[in-house]
Amino acid sequence: MPSRTARLFAILILLALPTGGAHAASGDPAACAPVRLSNVGWTDAEAVTAVAATLFEALGYAPRTPMLALTMTYVAMRDRRVDAFLSNWEPSGSTPIAPFLADGSVERLATNLSGAHYTLAVPDYVWQAGLRDYRDIAAWGSRLGYMIFGLEAGNDGNALVLDMIRANQFQLQRFRLVESSEQGMLSQVDRMIQSHRPIVFLAWEPHPMNLRFALRYLTGGDKVFGPDGGATVNTVIRRGYRTDCPNAARLLARIRFTIPDENIMMLAIQRDHMPPPQVARRWLRGHPDAWHAWLDGVTTRDGAPSLPAMQAFLAPGG
Repeated sequence: MPSRTARLFAILILLALPTGGAHAASGDPAACAPVRLSNVGWTDAEAVTAVAATLFEALGYAPRTPMLALTMTYVAMRDRRVDAFLSNWEPSGSTPIAPFLADGSVERLATNLSGAHYTLAVPDYVWQAGLRDYRDIAAWGSRLGYMIFGLEAGNDGNALVLDMIRANQFQLQRFRLVESSEQGMLSQVDRMIQSHRPIVFLAWEPHPMNLRFALRYLTGGDKVFGPDGGATVNTVIRRGYRTDCPNAARLLARIRFTIPDENIMMLAIQRDHMPPPQVARRWLRGHPDAWHAWLDGVTTRDGAPSLPAMQAFLAPGG
């Protein structure tokens, strides 16, 4: 049996060991292995969700990316069936998320993109012809067929347009919102541009539409959509996730993107028809400087160093 002095010496050595070792620094319990990331089906959401899922897979988690409508995303987070969501656009998305922030069932963890656009837009030739501001839309009513083209029913941007119409803001009471999927709306935009006809539609950046079409964002809509170029995209987590799965939450809090990065990934998904997981892995292989910073203070799920795990996962054949 060791002497009292030997036992004391051993304890002092243990206390002196660095706390950032493989298992001392964290990791998450087994219950955190399934990381459930909502994917609302927008191309930007598919891209960033795939990147996050790839990171978690590399670190020993089992990511899941259920496809959910925006409102159902927050309901699922409230019910603890979804852990995180990386596509909370603000200020346009403030209404759908508001009740869930108010009751504490979700929280904004971090801003993962800044300087984004999200407002109404027109083709460049329409802007050149004089439709440049929200106040100009009504005068173009007959030429536009009294239609504004939006996204799927329940979308946050659609809600803002509907509010304008109902309140007769900018004299838009005669207009109707045409709701469609992202691809359906962009197909309509393409048809109208091909025939050189006027159209007003929801547009945003990052998105390949900014490379595909010569478009202009309308001025004058700051009180509706917020300052043009001032939109942000946030990562949101469910209540208790920081405490339940601190390592996973730490990674989610560090993920950041740029507009060019997202445009590149979204173009590969839309134009080249690459599956989002393949796009995400290719982007991560080409941008190690980005995710090196994201891994600071993060371990694998079981507490091992994260950088070697990530490098091995992205290596050819990994």
